[in-house]
Amino acid sequence: MVQDDKKKQNVTIYEIDNKKYTVITECQKNMQSTEKLYEIICKYAISQINSNLHI
Repeated sequence: MVQDDKKKQNVTIYEIDNKKYTVITECQKNMQSTEKLYEIICKYAISQINSNLHI
């Protein structure tokens, strides 16, 4: 776990199908709504799926 004076970060590594993925989470004081967070995560996931389809 990495920490500095203003932000607390948590770094977690997941292994899925012999590939390692690093997830970095950070605590924020002025967070947006949960719906906005879901939208951002979904857009990122869809962009990753689209880039792996090789169409």
